[in-house]
Amino acid sequence: MKKLMAFDLDGTLVFERAIEAANVDAIRRWQEAGNLAVCSTGKSIFATRVALADYDLQFDYNVLYTGAVITDGAGKILHQSSLPTSLVGQVVDYLAGLEQVAVFATTLDDDYQLLDTIGQVSNILPAFSPLDLNQLNQHVFVGIPIWSPLAQTREAAYQWIVETYGELVDCHRNQDFLDIVPKNSTKGSGLEWLLTEHLGGEPLQTFTIGDSWNDLEMHRWADVSASFSYSPTEVQAETDYVVEKTYDFINKALSL
Repeated sequence: MKKLMAFDLDGTLVFERAIEAANVDAIRRWQEAGNLAVCSTGKSIFATRVALADYDLQFDYNVLYTGAVITDGAGKILHQSSLPTSLVGQVVDYLAGLEQVAVFATTLDDDYQLLDTIGQVSNILPAFSPLDLNQLNQHVFVGIPIWSPLAQTREAAYQWIVETYGELVDCHRNQDFLDIVPKNSTKGSGLEWLLTEHLGGEPLQTFTIGDSWNDLEMHRWADVSASFSYSPTEVQAETDYVVEKTYDFINKALSL
C-alpha cells in the first residue's frame, strides 16, 4: 500500500534554523519509494518558505497554520480558513498586560509582529515585518502566534484565550509558543481534509512524526505515529514509537 508521512517542522526537522542533511536525504528516499511526504506545521506559508529555502526539499503537500491552510507542493492553496479581524486587536490589548510576550499575526502572504516585550527574536519565527495596529483592517489573518519564554505567561494567555474565545478559535500549545487559529483547525483535521477531500479517500497507510502537544491530533489521526525522546511525556505516551531522529522513523516506516 502507498504510504503518506506527515512531518512537523520545529523540533522535528528544524533545529536552530537548520535541517540535518540525513533527514533531507531520508525524506527524498521516502518520496523516491513512491510515498507522499507532507509538511504539517503551525508555521505560515511565509515562515515555512523561509525555513525550507536553503534545502533541496519539496513536500508533496503542506498542512500549514496548524491545519487552517493546505497547499500543494508548489504552494497553490487548496483549502483555507481565517480569523475575525477584530479578534486580533483584542488579543493584543490583553496580552500587552502580561510579562515577556511577543504577538504575531500571519496572513496568506506575510508574517507581522504586533507586540514585543521580550526584546529578542525566536528561532521558531525569525522573519517578520512590524505592523501598526491601525492597519489591521487592511489584512485577512489566518493565525496569531504568541511567544513567551515564561511558562506562567503562556499559561495565563492560554486560559484567557480558551475562556474568552473558545467558541470561535482553537489555541494550540507548542514548546514556547501558542498558536491561535480558526475553530476546528488542527493538524489532524488538515490531514483528514487532504486525504478525504483532495485525494479522494485514496487508500494510504498514514504515518506522523512530531515532537509537541500541537502534534497530538495528527498522531491520533495516523495509523502509525512517532515522537521523540525529548518530547513531553504525555506526547510520548500517545505515539507508537519514540525515536531519536526523524530519519530513524522514516527507515522504520519504509520497512512496515
